[in-house]
Amino acid sequence: MSRQALARLAKHTPPRATQSPGFFGRFRTMLLLLLLHASTSAPEATTEPQPQAILLFGPPAVGKGTQARRLVERYGVCHISTGDMLRAEAHAKRPSALGKRAKAAMARGALLPDGLMVRMVRRRLRKDRVCRKHGWLLDGFPRTAGQAHAMIEAGIVPRRIVVLNASHETLLARVRGRAAAAKARGETPRSDDNEATMRRRLEEYERNRAATLSALRAYLRVASVESNDTEALVGARVARAVDAESR
Repeated sequence: MSRQALARLAKHTPPRATQSPGFFGRFRTMLLLLLLHASTSAPEATTEPQPQAILLFGPPAVGKGTQARRLVERYGVCHISTGDMLRAEAHAKRPSALGKRAKAAMARGALLPDGLMVRMVRRRLRKDRVCRKHGWLLDGFPRTAGQAHAMIEAGIVPRRIVVLNASHETLLARVRGRAAAAKARGETPRSDDNEATMRRRLEEYERNRAATLSALRAYLRVASVESNDTEALVGARVARAVDAESR
């Protein structure tokens, strides 16, 4: 059974995005994942490579966007950044209802509802030709255990999950540097590039981190990468994690 067929099968029962799935939901999801593993590990008559499906997880300012760009160049996948999508909605000339909610939430350092985020990601995966043909790289999602369960049940199944880790001191310094660089260019810094908002975002991340990773590990293997170092060094570690064979 193809990956696309499994995704369609998973979508027959809509996920409950704000709660962990019940016994039958978890059983159905695990069965789908077992079928997916069998379909990707069994010998194929064709040598055509399987599309990539990568998830980058980590705190704000850890470098997910930077490493995502390197991986896009390496694999030709489409990059889905929920943060970029929400910022585009928030700063549109005529913001939609979603854009207005996103702008208010980002100013508070808060998260949008799980169900809304799942639908937004699914829509992008369905409509983007590069995503369908070459695979995808998802960053900034999921951020909660509810999103993680809903993501898997919706058929959004990564083959590689890479967690980027860095100290809070490093992350706060990066935000200060990013804001200073924007001002030096005569630009307005991002609304969330200030220390007060960053501290709230880090608190939100730490509050959800353990439960989200636990939810992901219930389905798939997770690789951790130290990200306090230079972009090139971190990039080499991320590439090794993505290239590693599934065990």
